[in-house]
Amino acid sequence: MVASELLRAALMLLHALAAAAWFGSIFYGVFVLYSRVSRHFDTIAERERLLMALSHGARWHMIAAMSLVGLSGFGLFLMPKNDVTNPWLTVAGIKAVLMLASAILFWRVSWHWWPARLFALEAELPASHRRFRLGAAYMLMLVGVNFALGVLARLI
Repeated sequence: MVASELLRAALMLLHALAAAAWFGSIFYGVFVLYSRVSRHFDTIAERERLLMALSHGARWHMIAAMSLVGLSGFGLFLMPKNDVTNPWLTVAGIKAVLMLASAILFWRVSWHWWPARLFALEAELPASHRRFRLGAAYMLMLVGVNFALGVLARLI
């Protein structure tokens, strides 16, 4: 194997693992954590205290995963395995737009919605939780479609 092929394989592995970690963390939060927390605590204030404690510092783990996905994806874009075709460039462009949309949504959730949630009154928490679930659903969709397009890019 040539050094460039090894580098490309390492980038692909890093890209796939970081994307899987990103997707998996969103999936776990939405479908496992939040539903279980809701079943085990009677009041929304108790649930919120636990979720705040669990979420503390998680933003930086997500930024690391997103950065790894973006940087390794850019590296893969610069090192195409086959001839660059118009369909491949189209998929790469769509993936870049989805990555940017994911970063913008993450910025909005982390630096706007999260501080608002920290200072929300108990009566405001149900609306805040709905907004977070909607944001998580959008993020799951963006990351999932981007992941699927990455597989498609290997086939065209």
